[in-house]
Amino acid sequence: MPNICLTFSTSHPAEKIHQALTRLEGLKAWWTHDVHGQSGEGQILTFTFSNNGSFDMQVIRNDGRQVCWKCIRGPEDWLGTHIEFNIQETPAHNQLMFRHTGWTEENPFFHHCSTKWATFLLSLRDYVETGQGRPFPNDVKIEANGM
Repeated sequence: MPNICLTFSTSHPAEKIHQALTRLEGLKAWWTHDVHGQSGEGQILTFTFSNNGSFDMQVIRNDGRQVCWKCIRGPEDWLGTHIEFNIQETPAHNQLMFRHTGWTEENPFFHHCSTKWATFLLSLRDYVETGQGRPFPNDVKIEANGM
């Protein structure tokens, strides 16, 4: 199965990364302005992207150094996939290791999402470091149709 794997490092505290992944105001600041739900284990977060639809993520893990979601509603290619954020602390910096696992094939949508995840992870890094991300609808567009 193909997986999307990305990373970035920052000198900012690991707790700040974790808060950006688990607090609604943090999620709204780097992924999409329209986020609802709760981020405790077993709970559901809903991320909406206007006319492009919405995604329901069940929180599988939220332990301070790892945040994992399972897509339970959204595009067919996402259903059952897992999104994992692992925070690794070192003396020099903190590393975020990202994986979106469980894709069935490398189709055009997989490639689109791979690139979009890269832009959103840079948005996350910018939010952690400066307090300003680029969430949808102000995200980096990669397609001719403005997506």
